[in-house]
Amino acid sequence: MLNPNDYPWFYAPELPAAGEVSLDPEESRHTKAQRLTTEAKVSLFNGKGIVAIGTLMSEGKVTLLETHEVTKSEKTLVLAVAVPKGERADWMLQKLTELGVATIIPLKSERSVVLPREAKQERWQRILIEACKQSKQAWLPELTPLLTIQEALQQKADLKLLLEQGGKPVREALKILPATVLAFVGPEGGFADEEKTLLQNAGCVAVSLGKPVLRIETAAMAIAAAHNLFK
Repeated sequence: MLNPNDYPWFYAPELPAAGEVSLDPEESRHTKAQRLTTEAKVSLFNGKGIVAIGTLMSEGKVTLLETHEVTKSEKTLVLAVAVPKGERADWMLQKLTELGVATIIPLKSERSVVLPREAKQERWQRILIEACKQSKQAWLPELTPLLTIQEALQQKADLKLLLEQGGKPVREALKILPATVLAFVGPEGGFADEEKTLLQNAGCVAVSLGKPVLRIETAAMAIAAAHNLFK
């Protein structure tokens, strides 16, 4: 049996169990950028747990050799996070994907500085795909539209966390890890008092990452990394 991680990864959302797959133009260009030649082996993933190994043919076509199913982790993290400025948001999405976050919720709050338009979604989705290819992960994170705190609280979760200075250490909250954790990371100005009350009344446990005051993307990554330690 071949190992998918031994070969370059490409995204193919429609991935049959056998036969031939045509890569979309962008993915086909990437094969050329990597100077892959005809008959080279590649791995294709559909973002929903299926990874196939195939042989690269001409014109971006791949003949499938074998298919693997990757089980989704039973311990998932849903991260509701304020959107940082500029390229910091792109970088955050990339790293959260690499860390295996199941769902990423761009969060709208009273002190939010950035409220991305819907047009950003397509670009951000491409960032998630590229991060999955780089880290060789079979499952794409779900990326929701911009949501309010109230809307984000509708996500089903066994444990809800609110990142806040003075909260209990995050390692204590995650020591006994439930199936689904929903964590809220606010803007750099912090959540407004009314928002904190809303989150606490919804059952969120206040947790801290220590004394340093972190940027949004650093805090989000730290929560994701901590969650991974207890999977």
